[in-house]
Amino acid sequence: MKQIAINALVDIGCLITFIPSVISGLVLYLVLPSGGGRGSGWELFLDIPRSQWVVMHDNSSLVFAALIIIHLLLHWKFFRHINRYFTRDTTSNAQSEGGQ
Repeated sequence: MKQIAINALVDIGCLITFIPSVISGLVLYLVLPSGGGRGSGWELFLDIPRSQWVVMHDNSSLVFAALIIIHLLLHWKFFRHINRYFTRDTTSNAQSEGGQ
């Protein structure tokens, strides 16, 4: 499989796992906080119990974190040489300005 295809699959996987992680995190924070705070007294949201929201959040977040680590490893060469990308633009701009 080509490198670009692997990158695309990992990035799509990141997006797919990020969305349920954010939604379940917001539900747990705003609607179903631990301890039943804010006086809501709700134990269900969209007919899903809080415990299931926690499991969904934990699982999607763990898969998302694993995919982010894979993403960083796939781009390790870029991160290792990132200073070259910044200094290359600076030197090429200085040379073009000096030649004019």
